[in-house]
Amino acid sequence: MFLKDYPLSKVTSLGVGGPADFFIQPKSTHEVVQAQNFSAEKGLPLTIIGYGTNLLIRDGGIRGVVLQMAQAFAGAKVEGTILTAQAGCLLGSLSKLALHHHLSGLEFAVGIPGGLGGAAFMNAGAYGGEIGPLIRSIQYVQNGQPGTWNRDEFYFSYRSSRLQGDAKGAIVTQAELELTPGEPCDIFQKMDDFQNQRRSKQPLEYPSAGSTFKRPPGHYVGPLIEKAGLKGFRIGGAQVSTKHAGFIIKTGEATAQDFLDLIAKIQDTIRQGFGVQLEPEIRILGED
Repeated sequence: MFLKDYPLSKVTSLGVGGPADFFIQPKSTHEVVQAQNFSAEKGLPLTIIGYGTNLLIRDGGIRGVVLQMAQAFAGAKVEGTILTAQAGCLLGSLSKLALHHHLSGLEFAVGIPGGLGGAAFMNAGAYGGEIGPLIRSIQYVQNGQPGTWNRDEFYFSYRSSRLQGDAKGAIVTQAELELTPGEPCDIFQKMDDFQNQRRSKQPLEYPSAGSTFKRPPGHYVGPLIEKAGLKGFRIGGAQVSTKHAGFIIKTGEATAQDFLDLIAKIQDTIRQGFGVQLEPEIRILGED
C-alpha cells in the first residue's frame, strides 16, 4: 500500500527531513517487484532506505517513490553455520541470533542500529569487523526481476559495495551469512565488550546518524575535528558531540539544513587547517 506525502522525519534516527511523494513498506519480494515496476512505468525515481539510522534527508523531502525495507520485511533462520536473513532484519538482532546458535563473526554488529540491507549496501562495520566478508550470497530485485549473486559476484570495499557501483538500483531482499562455530561465553564476552565501548565513547543519549564522516587515510575523524576546535560547535539544533567529535547530534529543534551547514563548516575547516578532505559516511538524500 502506497502512502502519499509521507513525512520521512518519522523513519530516520535524526527525525528531520521532508516528505516522500509515495512511501511503501513491502512485506514480500513480490511487493518489491511491484514497487520497482510501478516507479519505472510512471517514470518516477525509486529510493531505497532501511531504518534511517545512517541517513540525512533534506528538508524538501524525496521525489518519487521511497521504499523502506524494515520491520515488515524481517525474517531469519540458521542452518548449520549459515544465517539466512531478510533485508529488514536488524543487525543487532542477527548478532544475538548468531550467539544463540553458538556462531561467531557477527559480534561487531551487536550495537549497529541499522538493518541488513543497508549494511550490505554500505559494507557496514565496526571494531575491525564488517559485513562484506561474511556474505555467502545476496538475493536482489533489479529492473523488476529477482536475481542472486554468489560471494564472488558481490564485491565490496570500505563503506561501499556493488550496490553503489554497477548494480546501482538493485534492491537487496535477502542475504546468506557464513559464520564460524564458537564458544558462547567467548562470543557473549566480545559482544559485551563492544557494547561497553560504544556506550562509553558514543553519544547514544542523543539522536544522531552514527559516524558522520568516513575515515580519511592516515587520520581519525574525531581527533581532527577536536584539533580544529569544533568539538561542541553547533548550528541551530545540530551540534558536534562533546563526547565524540566524529558524531553530529540533534539537540532540541533542528532542520536538515542545520546538519548540512554544520557538515560543510567541518569540511571547510578541516580542509583549510589540515589539507584533508572529509567525505560523508552518512547518506544525504532529497532536495532543499
